[in-house]
Amino acid sequence: MIKGLKSRAIALGVLAAGTLLSGCGPLISFGGDGPADTVYSLRYSGAYQQKGADSIVIYVDEPLMAEGLAGQKITVALPSDKRSTLKGARWSAPLSVLIRDYEIRAFGHQVGANMIGEGGLDIHAACRLGTKVWAFEFTPGADAGTDKVDIAIELSLVRLSDSQLLSHPIFTKTRLLNSGSDDAVANAFGAAMGELASEMSVWLKSNEAACAGA
Repeated sequence: MIKGLKSRAIALGVLAAGTLLSGCGPLISFGGDGPADTVYSLRYSGAYQQKGADSIVIYVDEPLMAEGLAGQKITVALPSDKRSTLKGARWSAPLSVLIRDYEIRAFGHQVGANMIGEGGLDIHAACRLGTKVWAFEFTPGADAGTDKVDIAIELSLVRLSDSQLLSHPIFTKTRLLNSGSDDAVANAFGAAMGELASEMSVWLKSNEAACAGA
């Protein structure tokens, strides 16, 4: 995985409720370029909820990513502010795309609002949801059992009728691992994201009425 880290036994992580993570790989490799990366998904596994015509419409911006988090590599935080990535593993799409899709699915299901993403700018929306991802990284510990993943997501909810900033919280989650294997790391991200989505949904639900000016 990362040069300098001691080898650890590979252990499959457990799927978290509300999250679907899947690894597919190694993929087909041609010639002498070695095995392809293992590809991990980050998807909300809740129901696809049908919205009524009178549901609040919220437009979801593509998240802004802090330094080193853009793209498909899985970021690793090292001592002294150093950064690396998991060798031989990557996300199935740019992380900003995966997080926005996750938010749209989770908030649509748990809040009940019409969450509109890419291609929805021409739709009349009540609010605009902005996302800044400050952390989405794996931090290896000094020994097995102290590895962790950290997520920090800042949200901003703006009412479009008067450009009023309704709320601007930041949500954080840390999850310890029993193994530093790629599967365990990816599943820990999924579990942490599922927990965060529930907390963020409670926040959004509490501000939903204000989007309509109530």
